[in-house]
Amino acid sequence: MIKAVLFDLDGTLLDTSEGIFHCANYTVSVLGLEPCHDERQMRKFVGPPLKDCFRIVYGIEDENLLEKCVSVYRAEYLKSGMHLCHVYEGICETIQSLRSRGIRTGVCTLKYETLARMIFEEKKMTQLFDCIHGTDEKGRITKAECIIQSVRDLGLEKDEVLMVGDTTNDLDGARTAGVPFAAVTWGFGFEKGVKTDYGIVIDSSSELLQLLK
Repeated sequence: MIKAVLFDLDGTLLDTSEGIFHCANYTVSVLGLEPCHDERQMRKFVGPPLKDCFRIVYGIEDENLLEKCVSVYRAEYLKSGMHLCHVYEGICETIQSLRSRGIRTGVCTLKYETLARMIFEEKKMTQLFDCIHGTDEKGRITKAECIIQSVRDLGLEKDEVLMVGDTTNDLDGARTAGVPFAAVTWGFGFEKGVKTDYGIVIDSSSELLQLLK
């Protein structure tokens, strides 16, 4: 029986694409590189650790340059990017409904944890979660580690906690952590009609409520 649901942030709880895409292209422009205006390619920027995002989308491999990318990106995201996002329709109501049934809720994100908490404060969502875990400044904490720590915080067994996310990074993190997984199709990774080799696929937050009835 599922007693808690953990949500990814980018592409699952919030549409953060405007801020992320702006900051990514701002970063490479500042560093003298070509920005990317292909939205399909830019969508790959959401999900992986930040360094990997710059590798995947812009083909940057030099480690020193990647460190600079992360530094510039985070400064710009703190200045403007974090404000350029909105909560997906029905998400807050879904979380409130889960909590009214006694199901606990949390967040597991590869966003810098301090920044994630700042965003939730701005959106007045902090009170919706029993725990919030993200990565550290160096991006060393993995999705699986965030999930495992959340399970410990909640005092539950792994099979009692459902991870919900929109990318294969969420799926792989759930599988590694040993928790059930639900892929959502309203974010940046999974598309409607997709089949996954782990977990299930849902197309709306209302489907999550039906699933956990």
